[in-house]
Amino acid sequence: MRKVAITGFFTLSMMLSFTASNASANANGIVVDGNYNDWNGQYQKVQANSDAQRNVGIWADQNNIYFYMDSAPDFEYNNQGNDNSTYLTTDFTIQVGGQSYVVGSGRGFMDQQIRQFEASPTNSRATFDLKYWVYNTANHYTPQVVGKAIATHVVKGNRVDNIFEATIPIKALGITAIPENTTISISNPAIWRGSVAINYAGAPTGPWVLVGIGITFALMGLFWQQRHTKNRKPINMVMQHA
Repeated sequence: MRKVAITGFFTLSMMLSFTASNASANANGIVVDGNYNDWNGQYQKVQANSDAQRNVGIWADQNNIYFYMDSAPDFEYNNQGNDNSTYLTTDFTIQVGGQSYVVGSGRGFMDQQIRQFEASPTNSRATFDLKYWVYNTANHYTPQVVGKAIATHVVKGNRVDNIFEATIPIKALGITAIPENTTISISNPAIWRGSVAINYAGAPTGPWVLVGIGITFALMGLFWQQRHTKNRKPINMVMQHA
């Protein structure tokens, strides 16, 4: 019984140490690091105001809101009339449960930096501040830096594409928590039609379900061992003599 108890405790400890690191992780595996592969299957194709198409994605966990845009995903075959900027100089409107938050990197001196980045003759990468354009009596429309956007400028021959992904901590927008089943959307009427939305499912719960299963199995093992020991009867060895 002691051996089973020790084994069960060790197993449970291992499970707790494993799940603790996963419980706070982004459930969808999105990391804003300039590698856009984790957005595969998580974006929507949207129609630009021109004939261009873009890939736009938005995601959220209990700590952050993430969004992504590839301005000209088919730029190698269709230059889209050079409609392929990052458009970080424009306003992106994020809606969380009907409340709007206008964010962007432009307005003022940042516009020039962004345009210089987009005009680079070679592949390049840059990080830009994201600002929350909210009016208040203290600073009027002076923006607050709330997040970061990592942008990549891709050049192939005489054609280019601009891609970026961004992250904003929800607390930077004044959001304490996002309720389960909240609709979160992103729109930018200047560069695409309509909006891209997700239904926030809440904080990841899978790892804690696994902990519950681990506890259940540990308790069942102890119960079975106690019952088996209690019901076991000694076996009398009978030797037969010829």
